Parts: sequence; C-alpha cells; structure tokens
Amino acid sequence: MTEPRAGEYSPGEIHRLGMAGMARNVGYGVNKVFAADLMSRLTPSQPLIGLVLGMEGFLGLILNPLTGWISDRFPTKLGRRRLFVLASTPVAAVFWILFVHARSLHLAELFIISFYFFQQVQPTPYQAWMPDIVKARDWGRASGTLNLWWQVGNFLAFLPIPLLWKEIHQAAFWVAALIMIVGGGLTGLTVHEPQVSTDAAALSSVRQHWLTVDLLKYFAAQFLWWLAFEGLASFFTLFVIHTLHGTLIDSALGMSIFTLAALLVAVWFGRLYGRYTPKRMMMVCLGMFGLLTLAGTVITSLWLAFVLLFVTGVFWGGIQVVGYPWGSDLLTRALDPDTDPSEYYGLLYGMGNLTQSVGLLVAAPVTGLIIALAHGAYGAMFWVSVIASLAGMIIVTSVGETAVTQVGKVHDLG
Repeated sequence: MTEPRAGEYSPGEIHRLGMAGMARNVGYGVNKVFAADLMSRLTPSQPLIGLVLGMEGFLGLILNPLTGWISDRFPTKLGRRRLFVLASTPVAAVFWILFVHARSLHLAELFIISFYFFQQVQPTPYQAWMPDIVKARDWGRASGTLNLWWQVGNFLAFLPIPLLWKEIHQAAFWVAALIMIVGGGLTGLTVHEPQVSTDAAALSSVRQHWLTVDLLKYFAAQFLWWLAFEGLASFFTLFVIHTLHGTLIDSALGMSIFTLAALLVAVWFGRLYGRYTPKRMMMVCLGMFGLLTLAGTVITSLWLAFVLLFVTGVFWGGIQVVGYPWGSDLLTRALDPDTDPSEYYGLLYGMGNLTQSVGLLVAAPVTGLIIALAHGAYGAMFWVSVIASLAGMIIVTSVGETAVTQVGKVHDLG
C-alpha cells in the first residue's frame, strides 16, 4: 500500500475506499430484490419471511453502534477500521451464495441471517475510515466520490443485475457475490490507515461530552430524512401498479432513475461542500425534496413520475453527500482542540446509522397507516416524505453553522 504524503488528498485512494461501499450496497440491493422471493419458494408463511428479513434491521440496531465503538477504542497493528471491512462484505458474499442455493428452509434462514450479520459489521467502521485519512478541508470532496460509488452499487443491484437474472438466473447471483468480494477486498487491502498506538495504556477512554445539542439536532434531522426517503420507497411499487397502472419493471426503472440522478450529482455536491456551509446546503436539499415529493400526491402519469423521481433524486444525492461529512464537522467543533477526533468517529457514525435504522423501521408502518387513513389512496404516502423533509429542514435551521478552512479546522459561525 502506498500512503499519500501528509496533507495530500489522493483521489485514487478515495476511489478505492469507495469500492467497499459499492460492494456493500450491491449486497443490500440484491437482498431487497431477491431475498423475499427466494424464501417464498421454501415456505408459504409470509409472517416467517417477514420475521427473517426483519433480522437485517434488528442486527443493524445492535451492530452499528457496537462496531463503531470497538473500532474507536481497540486499534490493531493493521489499523482501526481495516479488519471490519475485510471480515464483512467478502464473507457476506459467501453466505449470499449459500443462501441462494439452499434447498432447506432452516439452512436458508441460517445463511441469510449470517449474510445480514456480516453486512452490518461493516458500515460504521467503514464510514469512520474516511475522516481518519482525509483532511477536514477535503471531506466534502471525498464524500462526493464515495457517494458516487455507493450509488453505483445501488444502481447495479436494482437494474443491471435483475435484468441479468431475467436472462441467466444463477449468473446474476454470482456476479453480485463477485462484486462484493472484489470490492471489499480491494478497499481492505489497498487503502492506508494512519498509525495508531496499540498499547492499552495509551488508549484514552471517552472522557469528553461529545454529544452536543447540535449533534442531537443533526441526528434528529437524519432520522427524518431517512423517514422521508423510506416513506417514498416503501410503497412505491404499489403506487406505480395501483395508481399509475404500471408494472413491477416500471417501478424498478423508476427507482433506478432516482438512483441515477443521485449518482450523477454526487461529485458536484462534493465540490459545493467547500464553497457553502453544510447547514445551508442541507436546508436547500431537504426543502426541495419535500416540495418535490408534494407533487407526488397529485400525479397520475407514469412518465411524469419518472421526471419527478429524477429531479427528486438530485436533491436526495445532495442530502447524502452533505450529511456524511457534516457530522464530522459538528463533532470536531464539539471536541477540545487537542483531542484526537478519530477516537470518536466510530461513535459518531454508529449513532448516525442507529438513527437511520430507526427511521427505516418506522417508515413502512407510518406510511401504511397514512394510506389506510386516505382510504387506500397510495398517493397519500408522499405526505410522509413531505412532512418529514420539511420538519428536518426546520431542525437544521437551528443548528450552528460550520465552515472548514484551508488548514482543516472547523470554525463556528454562530
């Protein structure tokens, strides 16, 4: 592994770091597309299928904060984050292949739950890796590149791999597994980590009050923007079929258009991050996301829905690119100047992933209730996105602004 010179931003290394995120999102996406159908071939019990698939979220609630705390507190000679990446997505790929070939219900349950376990080992240490190796002045730029690759993973899982599956069933599963193994391995083996002491006596405990009011507001807003997204996504297929009179493929195409838009603007938003304060960028993105989803309550044309999804996807991409490094900015501002913030990145992203998981857990029940109150009108589901987005924007307005200077210090703008 070749380490960049101190203070030097390495685009190539950030692209390699993005490979593990792409790999994990491929696994996330193919699970959403295929797992329920594969389980249904082994059991007709929908409650059982739902229970097994729900283990993904349950394990995420436990593992995301736990792995973040561990990676902060117990560095190894290979670094804090590397082993979590090497021991996650590539191993999950093996269990995915075992799952799709399982002929016994009990084995299928064992393999898919193991898949979920190893998938959930990665996210928090992986996200904490970027601010470990990138100066604060370049966090926005790095976030744009990483989000680009994360969206590539989503896009591959939701369109090209299902299209391949229609032609050559088993090949699609093996392609997904190969991407997971190669992507996770490439990141784990080629991205550097800063040298940290492995002497137990030198490891500090969490001794500062890092969870400030502004960070609590940030996490509350994060919960709301994931609620807004999942409120749109959870019943979108049924909206397309019953309201727009489309097909399952139309639904997949629509979400692929949404993902493609976020992919196309990721690098652009990363560059804007250094020009405008993240608070203002987030207010614009959340506000526009909410206003655009409001149009979903009245549209009846499939093609108009595709246009709306593309434009909405642009601002969703902005939310993702800005939200990732903004937490690190707020954390750095909360800590004493002589404190190493890398000892807290895992806790930060563990808390962030926890709020995301809670948002995803409550979105479908809340959206289903809204649809029921609207007498089965699926267009009513967009009100969840509208209200959550605008509520998130209001919370963001009360967060103190930060600006990252050229020497990498985060300054409070009041």
